[in-house]
Amino acid sequence: MEFYSVKHRKKIEVDEKDIRKKTFGEGTQLRYAAVAQTEVDGDKVNLTKFISKATFEDLKVPEDQGTGGKAASGKATSKAKAK
Repeated sequence: MEFYSVKHRKKIEVDEKDIRKKTFGEGTQLRYAAVAQTEVDGDKVNLTKFISKATFEDLKVPEDQGTGGKAASGKATSKAKAK
């Protein structure tokens, strides 16, 4: 799959073995992405490519847990205590 490295300003071809799929947000704000960690010109970089839902479902790679600014319980991740 092809990613774009903003830092290196070039397209990078990444093997499927280095790709994971991930969702960001929730509900109507849900976004689908392919993420990869690879080396570009000697630098380790994290790359993200936003993809369509159809591409996401067709991608045969492991899925990482999504992020939406909330913990797994669905509650906000605030450590403030109510008085």
